[in-house]
Amino acid sequence: MTEDYFWGVTLDKTKGTEVWDPDVKPDANDSTHVFRGEHTLLVKQAVLGPEVPDGEVNVIEVEAMGYKSDIKFPVVVLKGGSGHSQCVLDLLFPDPPVTFKLVKGNGPIHLLGNHSVGTGEGMADEEDDDEIDEEFEEEEEEVIEEEKNSVEEKKRKIAANSNSKGGKAAKRPKIDSESN
Repeated sequence: MTEDYFWGVTLDKTKGTEVWDPDVKPDANDSTHVFRGEHTLLVKQAVLGPEVPDGEVNVIEVEAMGYKSDIKFPVVVLKGGSGHSQCVLDLLFPDPPVTFKLVKGNGPIHLLGNHSVGTGEGMADEEDDDEIDEEFEEEEEEVIEEEKNSVEEKKRKIAANSNSKGGKAAKRPKIDSESN
């Protein structure tokens, strides 16, 4: 079972870098909710603030874990006054940490998405797995039995058809070779 939370961050000239890392333990004095489980981040949209001057280019770069090593790439490029003040994204980050950095421009750029937490709750335990396996085996046995009955019925029909004809091959009419 997963729990999904709205996620957002604003990057601008005063706060140009943000690290998403829910695995970092908060301070002892911090009363924020501690999440347990597997975390994923899905960034869905980038929105340029209305106060960005016309012509100013803003670029956000992301650093995250790749397949074999960390990767760092620009993921958002928005220009003030261009009429394109937002862009749709589909960036899935299955492993923290992820660093977002405003590498060009003064922003603000708002990133929006979902933070999902796999809680482990609602997962089937071994007893539930055993019950599911038993139900599957019972259904499988029923299907096999139905197939056997169908085959037996076909055999009976074939046998009945053979017996109704006397079980012998039909006779062919004799052709008189002299009449030709």
